[in-house]
Amino acid sequence: MIENWIDFSLSVVGGTTAFVCLFEGTRRLGAYGVHRKAVLMTVLAAAICVLYGGFAYWKYADMKPTLSASQRKPASTQLPANWGRGLSPDRREVVSLANARRAFMESGTLGSHFDRSGEIKSFAPTQDDLLRRERVVAYYSQAEYTARANLAEAVLWLITGLLAVLFGFAMSFEKAPPPASPSGEPDAQSGGVHSSP
Repeated sequence: MIENWIDFSLSVVGGTTAFVCLFEGTRRLGAYGVHRKAVLMTVLAAAICVLYGGFAYWKYADMKPTLSASQRKPASTQLPANWGRGLSPDRREVVSLANARRAFMESGTLGSHFDRSGEIKSFAPTQDDLLRRERVVAYYSQAEYTARANLAEAVLWLITGLLAVLFGFAMSFEKAPPPASPSGEPDAQSGGVHSSP
């Protein structure tokens, strides 16, 4: 799904221009040798491909820590019987319940907590806890989708650039007439006859 039409349009125009210029630049380099226009066209088009691909990879690398945090294995959610002995019973209940709730939000596992009497109980999430967990799961799913899309875009820019260069050099082997001279007259090298007045 395309979320931003302006960004999509600019990427299509920039990508098409870069592909065509990279193809034509390498074709001219292969067919006619090194000259200013071909080198400039090839370098600028390659720079555009590197810029777009590098930016996509940077966005992927930026999302990677978020994804690794979502894939961490949770710590043990079962409390030992002597956990929080120095705390008052009320404080022990609040802290252990908060830890169990946090573990549920992060990993979805149901841990245990102490009640006021000191017994270990299994955490029973409330409706609000379930809604918050659904939001966390949705966020991590969207982040993973975005990261994969950014990585795919970076690889696509790499492949597109390489294909443009390969196709350009392949097409350069096909014989084409040399570019016309600025005066509009045929070159002496191309077999044209110069007549002197």
